[in-house]
Amino acid sequence: MGNKIQIQLNSKFYFPNQAIQGIVIIEDCEYTLKEISKLYVHLQGEETWEKGFACAESNNFNIFYSQFKLLIDINDERNPEDQKLKISKTIAIPFTYSLPVNLIGSMQREKDFKLRIDYNISLIAETLKLDRITLKKLPVIINQNAVRQNIVKSISNSHVIRGYLNKPQGISKLECKYSGEEFSFGDQINLEISVDLRESKQYIQEIVISLNKRTTIMAKEPKVIVEQISKLSLPGVVQGIVQTIKKSILLFDFHSQMELSTTGQLIKVDYLIRIQAYSTLFNINNNDLRIDIPINIFQRIIKLPDLKFEPNQIKNLSQVYDVVRL
Repeated sequence: MGNKIQIQLNSKFYFPNQAIQGIVIIEDCEYTLKEISKLYVHLQGEETWEKGFACAESNNFNIFYSQFKLLIDINDERNPEDQKLKISKTIAIPFTYSLPVNLIGSMQREKDFKLRIDYNISLIAETLKLDRITLKKLPVIINQNAVRQNIVKSISNSHVIRGYLNKPQGISKLECKYSGEEFSFGDQINLEISVDLRESKQYIQEIVISLNKRTTIMAKEPKVIVEQISKLSLPGVVQGIVQTIKKSILLFDFHSQMELSTTGQLIKVDYLIRIQAYSTLFNINNNDLRIDIPINIFQRIIKLPDLKFEPNQIKNLSQVYDVVRL
């Protein structure tokens, strides 16, 4: 039966709130659909994280999205279009499947932990005995869409500086202004860093800006993996002044270390811009300052959608097949 049925989709890549356009082609309908009562389109999202690299050692598995859409009821005698299924040799059934707004993105990673968020769209047949059989299954990729944000945000950290015998040496403050939380590959993140040492008797020896990938695995004991992707070292700041530093981070993956962010029920991947101001006392008295700025990297433009067919070709299918209108 399976080789008599095809599914074609207009793309492998989709965004939340986008419509999947597809078509089901069935050959030798009278024989192929003899024992079938209904046909459904089913979209399912699966989330897994596995410790190690063997699928048999899976620690956790979660179906976080499952939605059926009735494609056609073959036994509906009131619909003359459905009766074509019983007399036609080959038919084509176009369909549209609207994705929800809050669908999380696909993700696959095989470092430290094997992490996956996968989507599949299936054609499900319901038999006359009410059994459901998967006839065809195709993988689809859901990319979350980056939204440009021009709102300037600010994050800061300050504390009392302590010196010999833990005596107070004034107050130091680290602040950073940045624009946006969602970006795409190729974007530039602009930072305006302010180091305020007017009330401090100690100076900052070095400032380090780093871009880090953070993977959070939600389990009984949550595990957070932070991997540094790039680092920039800057000179320090003398005491008694306020110094402003402007720097930009280009989100370009030179070493294939970056992937799209996603937020699942078991897995979350995002990024941190970490700004660290190191004191002169080797942090003996915990004088170092640190700011973590969380950001997400989503997809903005799909240049090559890997089209299998153009949606406007559906109109011409009637020249080749009997097209069942839904």
